[in-house]
Amino acid sequence: MRGWRRLQLCLLLGAATWPAAVLSQDCSFNEENGEVSTCDLVMDVAAFHRSPWKTGRGSSYLWQGGPKEDAQGSSSGGYGLATVTDMARKEAWMVTSPASTTGPEGSCVTFSFFMGQLGVESMKVLLITYDSDDPMQAITNTSIPLNFRPMTLWRRRQTTGGDWRRAAITYSTRQKHSIVFSASPDASYTRYRGFVAVDDIIFNAGPCENECLFDQDFCSWNNALDEDDFDWSLGWSSNKRGTGPAKDQASSLDPHVTTGGYAYIDSESPRLSGETARLVSDVLQPREEPLCFHFWVNMHGGGLGALRLLHMSTDEVNATTVLWQVNPDSTSGTDLWYACQQTVAIDQEIQLVLEASVGSVGAGDISLDSFRFTQGPCPSQPSGTSALWGDCTFVGGTCKWQVPGRSPYDCAFLSRVSGGHYDPPGHTESWFHFTDKYMKFDLNCYTNQPRDRAAMVSPKIKEDSGVFCLSFWVYMFTNVASQRHLGALQVVLMYPNKNVTVWRLQNKQHSHWNYAQVPVPVLSDPLQVGIEGVQGPKVMGMMGVDDITVFSSSQCSVVPASASVGEADCTFDHNFCHWKIEDHTADKPDSDTWHLPRDNRLIKDHTFNADGGGFAYLFSFRSKKESRISSPKLAENTPYCLSFWFSEIYEDEDAELSIARVREGEEEVVVWNIKQKELTDPPVSDQSPKWRYAQVLLESQPSEYQVVIHGKVYDSSWALDDITFFPDRTNCKLLPRKVQPVRDDA
Repeated sequence: MRGWRRLQLCLLLGAATWPAAVLSQDCSFNEENGEVSTCDLVMDVAAFHRSPWKTGRGSSYLWQGGPKEDAQGSSSGGYGLATVTDMARKEAWMVTSPASTTGPEGSCVTFSFFMGQLGVESMKVLLITYDSDDPMQAITNTSIPLNFRPMTLWRRRQTTGGDWRRAAITYSTRQKHSIVFSASPDASYTRYRGFVAVDDIIFNAGPCENECLFDQDFCSWNNALDEDDFDWSLGWSSNKRGTGPAKDQASSLDPHVTTGGYAYIDSESPRLSGETARLVSDVLQPREEPLCFHFWVNMHGGGLGALRLLHMSTDEVNATTVLWQVNPDSTSGTDLWYACQQTVAIDQEIQLVLEASVGSVGAGDISLDSFRFTQGPCPSQPSGTSALWGDCTFVGGTCKWQVPGRSPYDCAFLSRVSGGHYDPPGHTESWFHFTDKYMKFDLNCYTNQPRDRAAMVSPKIKEDSGVFCLSFWVYMFTNVASQRHLGALQVVLMYPNKNVTVWRLQNKQHSHWNYAQVPVPVLSDPLQVGIEGVQGPKVMGMMGVDDITVFSSSQCSVVPASASVGEADCTFDHNFCHWKIEDHTADKPDSDTWHLPRDNRLIKDHTFNADGGGFAYLFSFRSKKESRISSPKLAENTPYCLSFWFSEIYEDEDAELSIARVREGEEEVVVWNIKQKELTDPPVSDQSPKWRYAQVLLESQPSEYQVVIHGKVYDSSWALDDITFFPDRTNCKLLPRKVQPVRDDA
């Protein structure tokens, strides 16, 4: 069968301007005669042996499911909808009316989509091509056989986080075809509801913005004018047996494909060894979220040069940075197309440059095909091609990350695994069937004790300065529904003389992989980055990490925001973090000051509800003791809401706990104070001490200052845990209610 499809996908979020529509499958699901219109979409998919979609609108979302508003923000607007109930345990399809060939320029379909709740496994967009001359007749008359061939163009397995998202897909085919919007239920969550919604479907001629199939020309990419030695060319098949591809990328993967071109450098004379050719993109505009640039590379030959992806600023002439590179010694030299990808952060106007060099004359053609972009960062592929230090999918190993050794006879707290009966599948997406793997912290390992930890550690970072963004995907869960304490996952900056925790999630329950990121400032001091797991109570569960990406960007906030860790925050898992025990001396026993109890069984820590310590403790038996701990310096001109948990153990009328603000050259100002005898709700109990929540507003100060926690005991104990400072939060009620308000007029 001739004319099997040539396709390429790009995903772009946000507004864009596209060429005029040439296909008739557009649909915005507007209201007609009181009903939501489905335009010319095929909703009766009995001929395809799939479940059907239906229409919905925001005003009836509680009745039949779906988002509260359509993609334009209207509660009365309509959209296409597939719920788990509609799926009936199999794929649900919504199909565009059959269309003719796209031509060599291809087509671009854009749409808005929304995925919600647990019951949905994935949403896909398929290209189906028909063998019959009149597929519409076979679709409407099920007595006529319908022969079609499906191919996946795009897939998403994650929810959209309660928002509509915008996507665009480029494809081409010589045959009559339709685009299919597909939704599949998740067999793991059959008891739960879920839905997929689609709105504002638009078809346009030509590829999506900045994308190229090379079936007709270079699209919006151009040969450099004067920064290289020669130009890229367009090809259909190499005329040399020893180098260059026999077919374009799509043709090489599917025997039915007979059309399609590619871009390549011709290494034949008069080229000289070391000469370069550059292919340059249009100007890419600044955006908050990075893009993932996907492309395919063929490096066939015995005398190859190198291929580099460069980031070129438009503000400075020839100001380029290497993002990605493949050298000839890292390829097999065979006629194969390799799927490649690299994160591109766009903080200012830039252009991308693909630069290929000539190795041995006549023996080193390098070819490119199928350019596309998707939203969000992605680990560089193939492994080891990024110019930075941390990218890894864990499919083929741990890349440059150092992982503790493990015994083959015992369970391991940290190991590289694939999904199984108790573990979820990995996050890495691919168009091919493969065994995905990721790093797992096993919370049920019998050798672990509460607060045991293990870490995967990056190589030493050699860059002198700058800010890098470390992104990764996280999965935390337990199979025990009543257990809310799991453990903690944290990112630690490891300097020669100290460790600094900058990101931490604890006791979270996830139903899918969640995106995370944290800025990593790199100064002149040597630095390694550790991703560390901390064991909570022993539970049937795990914490997973997958698809680590490192990119240079000035726009890198902490995600999720709740994972942000300040220098003064402390959970007391293993030490006092950056707090100092003021009255501790070498000749003074630890038990006379604030310390971490080792074998305390009177109260479990607040962080994990686990025995064996994990909190700050001040104890006395019939002798007066006082001890103070002081925080690191807090920033000036910033209000903080200070929150913490405390507990009293044994009745003691003389026990007192206070918090003071200390600024150099000034007297201390007490901002929070409580005496044990004032704690009546619940009352103090020798048998079952309870953790109590406390918070106090620290008003903005004109200079840096510290916070001091002062404990007094005679015949009892104070316990402290989970100290957190929330910057710029002024809605901070004084708690507990028994605390006497203290004016902070200084």
